Order: sequence, then C-alpha cells, then structure tokens
Amino acid sequence: MSLSDWLAWPFLYSPVAVILAPAFILFVWQYGASKRRTTYKINMRLDRLHRSLELYAAATGALLREIGRQNKPSSAEHAQLIDKLLACKAAPYATEDLLAQITAYTMDEGDIMRLTLLLRTIERETERLVEERSVLLRRIEKPGWGWSLWQQFHHALPFIFTISIFTLVIWLLGSLDQLGYIGDEGWNALGEWWVALYIWTRFLSCLFSLLILYPFLRGWRRESSSSLLQRWLAVVIALTALLHMVGLPWAPYIFTLQLLLFIAGFRFSRNKPRKARPFVGHYFEENELSALEAQLAGSPELDTDSALESKES
Repeated sequence: MSLSDWLAWPFLYSPVAVILAPAFILFVWQYGASKRRTTYKINMRLDRLHRSLELYAAATGALLREIGRQNKPSSAEHAQLIDKLLACKAAPYATEDLLAQITAYTMDEGDIMRLTLLLRTIERETERLVEERSVLLRRIEKPGWGWSLWQQFHHALPFIFTISIFTLVIWLLGSLDQLGYIGDEGWNALGEWWVALYIWTRFLSCLFSLLILYPFLRGWRRESSSSLLQRWLAVVIALTALLHMVGLPWAPYIFTLQLLLFIAGFRFSRNKPRKARPFVGHYFEENELSALEAQLAGSPELDTDSALESKES
C-alpha cells in the first residue's frame, strides 16, 4: 500500500473498525509478548532452583561423611567440606540463616553441634526448594482445570491494563472538558479550581490502584512470609478506588487513605532483622533439638554438655 492509501484508509471504513483493528493488533502483540516473558521467567527460576539444589546436595553429602566419620578427617577432606559449604553461599536461593550458619561454622570449625545444625538447615532448605520446584513443574506440565483457564487470562492482563489506562485518560480529559479546563477561558473561578483538583486526585487514585494491583495479578513471584499480606493490601487499595462512586469531593480523602495503606505495607511486610534472632539454629523446635542432643550424646568424640555450654556462651 502506498502512503496515500494509508492516509485514506481511516476514511474508508467505519470508526468502529478503525478502533478495533489497532486494538486487535495490540492485543495479539501483548499476548504473545506476555507468553514469551512468562516462559523466560519460569525457565530462569527453574535454573536457579536447579543450581541451588546442586550446591546443597554436594554440601549435604560432605556433611554426612564428616558427621558419620569415626576418626579425625584429613586436612584435604576437611578443606573439601569447607569448599562445598562456602560454595553454598553462591546458591541463588540461599537464605540469611543458612549464610549465617556457614559463616559461624567456618569461624569455629571445632563445634560439632553447629555442624549438625548446619546439616539440618541445609536439609530443610533442600526440602523447601524441592517442593517449590515440584509446584512450579506441576503448574507448567500438569495444570488443573482452573489453572489452565487462569493461564489464558493471565496473558491478557497487559492488554486489559493498557485499556484501563486509556479509559482513565479519556475519563480525565472528558471531566476536565466538561469543567471548561480544556479549550475554554471561563474556568478561573476558585470553585472550579477545587473541582479540577478533585478530578486530578481521582485520576491519580485510580491510576495508583491499577499500578498496585497489576504486579500481584501477574504473579509468578516467589512466596515469602509477607506475600499474603502484600496481596491483601493490594486488593484493599484497589477496592478503595470504588469509593469514588460516593462523590467527587471525596477524592482527596480516598487517595490519602490509599497512600496510608501503601505506607503501612512497609511496616508489616519488612523482614525480621538479624539482631532479633539471637543465635543460629533457634528456629528448630524443642523436640528436634532434644533429638539432636540425644543423637550426639552417643558419639565418643563429643561431650554434649561442653558443646551446649560453648553454644550458649
């Protein structure tokens, strides 16, 4: 088609066709881009899980040999254990507790109690990562009936988000045009200034709701202790935008409420500081620690009481 044909094309068809054709092209492009981006994120996440599990498996084997050894290990064998433990620090999904335990053991290599706790920690982290990988693979290869439908809808979210932003802008321009803010010089009254402020606040409030809710609807984030709270806060902030139906003068108060809820999210979703966890291994249950102590008490090379005293000190 020549340039003149492209220029004449909008006038040869109805306005509905002129709008629907670009919208369909945009939908197909965003849908395909979303599928490619999601596939890339899943593959990257599986690769990180695989690398972490490989490092944990190597360290677990070395720790089992070290703990089950009757005689004192050679310097080469002990150095190999230290190397594998330090390699765990490079694991993509290594937790703060595991990193702290590895550092503590490398600083005090004669503490067998700490070595056993380190083994239990790596085993627990391994089980958690294996479960996470299993859930991820099950969603990809054997999705349920509802999850299959959600996956199809999930890739349409970028297009829905774009249409929502476009609708908000049209709503803003239409409201300002009715006020006389656009193309009119009669809007200088003080009351109309306040109405214009309400309109802009309502627009920012609705836009803020979309920006908060969209990442949580897109999903594929790793779950953490604060994920559920963050998800509910995003839903509450988004639903708060429905209060604009009460009336335009309430827009500043609604937007202020949304900002307060957003700021509250920083308070309730931050991680627990390291100084609040006084010693490594505190997250083990009392019965688990008792079982560990009973297991170690049978070792002829370990005085459990002295190990516990050094642990407390």
